[in-house]
Amino acid sequence: MIDYLSNLPAELIHKIFDDITTFYILGCLSFVNKRLRLISFDYPRFRLDLNSIKRKKQFDVFCDQLTSISSQVVSLSLSDQNDGTIPAKIEIVFSRFEFINVTFSNLSSLHLSHVDHLMWKSIKHHIKLLTSFVSIFIVLAHLRFGDEVGDFTSYLLKDLLFISTSLKYVYVKPDNVFVHTAYLDFREEKVSSIEYFTLLSVPTDLEKLCSVVPALRTLNIKAMIYHPAHKFCLNLFENLRRLSLTIYHLYFSTIEQLLYPMRKLVDLILIANNVYYDMCDGAAWERILAEIISFKFLFRFHKTTWSKDPIKLDSFRSLFWLEKKRWYVGYDRCTVSGFSLLYSIPYFMNAYPWHSMKGDIDTISTGLQVLSLNNVNCFTVNEQLPTNYKYLRRMTNLQRLAIDESDKIFNVYFHNILPHIDISRIVTLFIAEGRAKIDINRFVRFIFSMPHLRTISASIIYIKYLFFSRWPNIRRVEILGSWPTNTVTERRLTLSEIDAFYRSFTHIEYLSFHQDIDLNPSMLLSNILTTISNIVVYHPVNIRHADFQDFVTPNWLEQNTRL
Repeated sequence: MIDYLSNLPAELIHKIFDDITTFYILGCLSFVNKRLRLISFDYPRFRLDLNSIKRKKQFDVFCDQLTSISSQVVSLSLSDQNDGTIPAKIEIVFSRFEFINVTFSNLSSLHLSHVDHLMWKSIKHHIKLLTSFVSIFIVLAHLRFGDEVGDFTSYLLKDLLFISTSLKYVYVKPDNVFVHTAYLDFREEKVSSIEYFTLLSVPTDLEKLCSVVPALRTLNIKAMIYHPAHKFCLNLFENLRRLSLTIYHLYFSTIEQLLYPMRKLVDLILIANNVYYDMCDGAAWERILAEIISFKFLFRFHKTTWSKDPIKLDSFRSLFWLEKKRWYVGYDRCTVSGFSLLYSIPYFMNAYPWHSMKGDIDTISTGLQVLSLNNVNCFTVNEQLPTNYKYLRRMTNLQRLAIDESDKIFNVYFHNILPHIDISRIVTLFIAEGRAKIDINRFVRFIFSMPHLRTISASIIYIKYLFFSRWPNIRRVEILGSWPTNTVTERRLTLSEIDAFYRSFTHIEYLSFHQDIDLNPSMLLSNILTTISNIVVYHPVNIRHADFQDFVTPNWLEQNTRL
């Protein structure tokens, strides 16, 4: 077989390597022949994704060997919200490579998850020393209260915005969805060099942010609420080219003020709740969107508008909208409550507010009437669902399904919802705990109907229903806590059931469970499959190891398992 790759110039091979993972370069291509091996180890732009190393021994070995290419590493990723071992990996990397600025002398990009106060304090002095540092992406650890997230985010941002003059990209995402405002207190008269800034879910004051980050080119944030009479005193972000804004109670006068100084803006995304009919004037929008190239939006109307007549889309059918910009608008209105949405087509969000749509939905648009929700990839089944289930067929790309269990939800799902949604692409399934009596055979057939399922999160009661079948496609099993009223038999795993569990889930790599004495954790851990690389054990909140005899520690594992 002729080896065409090795005969290419080294510069071209390096260009090809830009689209290949580091582990494939070092683990496969470098063994093809001597020339390709030399070219591989001479590659100057390694992007390390350490999330893919599942086993601790492999992780340690790789860290030992990393020094030979560390000066060629430009990107390092230790980020996976669903992997409870990430904090330990971060600790290993930053403790092993204490002088990270020397070891990774050309590191420009860093991706981290599970970041909390303690972790950030332990690593930020290392990050400050990086001389080629350009971008940082952080997903915060899950914090129990919204005000904790707001306080920590404020503290973190104060560090990030001024941590390095070379830093240009900052991305921060809380694990929590609903959090309090990040109060930015910049008393020092400093100006940040950040040009690309994303802060999700945490309401932020635009004016304070602008005062310290005036050179922004891209901004993606959730803004705090402004009164319609509020006058912005600054020329906000004159160099901004891309803006994505999530805000409550948005008025047209507010957005008009915000956009006026942004003369270089070309991409605009607006997500707003509790808007009024002043946002429905297509002619008014024309005046402020003339230079915008891409415009996406989703507006939820305030409940005071629900009893009013539906809006008309005539002003969005002008030459400006349909021919010059080729922007199309959709309008969904619930015939029972009056709850309504105005949005750009195609619908760009990954979720749709089905819980607010009771009864039929009237849909009109300025473009084609076929309004599929291709970008909606998650769906939650609960008691707040539309009574006309045919509208669920608009979702054609579901990847995550959550069933909020109750005594009747499962039956409702099987009878009324399942016939109307396509679950063949589902990758993640979450089933909340409950006491519903379900047909076991039907439940098993339901799981079989998801051939791409990789993750299942459910209580041990539902997991037991799957013990008599094989599930080689499932890689991740998360055993949720049991309902307090469940019997010991329902909650317990016997040795024979543990054997059945591992015979059924033959390819799992990740196992998590809550430390429950009825779950028989010592036997569960003593008999684990060799395919399992990550095990996460959750303990009661605010419980110390001295107060909880079943707290899983290295000593506990040594005394109670064969690990």
